[in-house]
Amino acid sequence: MSNPDMPPNTLTNTPAPPKTPPNTPPDTPPDTPASTVPFHLAGAFAPVREERTHVDLDVVGEIPADLRGTYVRNGPNPRTGWSPAWFAAEGMLHGVRLEGGRARWYRNRWIAGSYANTSVVRHAGRILALVEVQRPVEVTAELETVGPHDFGGALGSAMTAHPKICPRTDELLFFSQAPSRPHLTYYRADAAGRVVHRAAIDVPAMTFMHDFAITERYVVFLVLPVLLGDVRSAVPLRWDDGFPARIGVLPRDGGGDDMRWFDVAPCTISHTVNAFEEGGTVVLDAVRAPRIMAPHALHRFTLDLRSGRAAEAELDPRFLDFPRVHPAVVGARHRRAYTTELCDFGPDGSFSRTVARQHDLETGAAVAHDFGDDMMPGECVVAPRPGSAAEEDAWVILFVHRRDGSATELVILDASRFASPPVARVRLPCRVPLGLHGEWLADAAA
Repeated sequence: MSNPDMPPNTLTNTPAPPKTPPNTPPDTPPDTPASTVPFHLAGAFAPVREERTHVDLDVVGEIPADLRGTYVRNGPNPRTGWSPAWFAAEGMLHGVRLEGGRARWYRNRWIAGSYANTSVVRHAGRILALVEVQRPVEVTAELETVGPHDFGGALGSAMTAHPKICPRTDELLFFSQAPSRPHLTYYRADAAGRVVHRAAIDVPAMTFMHDFAITERYVVFLVLPVLLGDVRSAVPLRWDDGFPARIGVLPRDGGGDDMRWFDVAPCTISHTVNAFEEGGTVVLDAVRAPRIMAPHALHRFTLDLRSGRAAEAELDPRFLDFPRVHPAVVGARHRRAYTTELCDFGPDGSFSRTVARQHDLETGAAVAHDFGDDMMPGECVVAPRPGSAAEEDAWVILFVHRRDGSATELVILDASRFASPPVARVRLPCRVPLGLHGEWLADAAA
């Protein structure tokens, strides 16, 4: 159903959420004043209380006919309505099915019995919900929980929430961490999902390594001075001035002794953009902060494999996170990157406004798509046009939320005209909390 007369970037005619004061989530402890409710439980972040399914969604504009698949996004959603931190809650998946120019359905489902609340990946026919402190949880195409997945017993412990799929080999590359030595283990699974390589990497401590990167021949690890702190804390991390900051480069089929280490300035990295090889160097783009709880800027590391030295440069000083690239350029040279700018950052980790950006890393230009001051765009996900690997021959899909938490839309942008009005907007009949990472799960080619 389409309504071309609806004004651009306006969320209307969407049923209101339950009658709850906007700054007081359900089941808030009774001694908590509304003015002190944590940011992650109010407004656009506030959790939803039920699983829902809706079909034949209202569309403004025109969904491209060859955009066939399901957009799925993960995020924390406490069943009780209360959690001590944004990341400390049960995972909930939100999905929108696009097919034949229509939005066929929206559904949300808790990931049963699991805190797998961070991201989602599809590999070798399995859809996995991920969080870095547990094993993956397999779910169906309709987002129902199947159960834990350990790669046939090959996965010894928890798995990173940010595995990488190599577009040239269809391999899945990932790692796990553990409190006991060697602390870090690298895995490579073939296109059928079988683990074919495993390497223990002995590092001095279990660090906060939320993400990593790959190139055509290497994997890139981040061992930085953010260590585990008080495990009773909702965010058990601490900064250690005495811990060296290093980036490791390992051949994709190598063992721990093959690691090359590069010293870098002390920092923390939440997410990598991508990495690639250039001559005798490995180039890594990432969002980097000088300390914990400090804004992340877009940053480039150049690791010289001949000299063993690293060079660093800031690419964009804004507070940027949730970076994405076209899936066809993962591990290869990229020109375009997408980020979410976090505005009005507070000491508790809060932010009250976001901006979606497209970066040209050759020219340094950064284009914003303006959704309006009352809107909060989430992570941009790149959906390639079938049969094309060109970075701009794609769509960008994301959830856009009202700041007050009253409504949500799924928005489709043309990657070649990022700042232009959306190609289509799917008006969801219920709100979606602002969450973490999503993925476009395209249908297999006929």
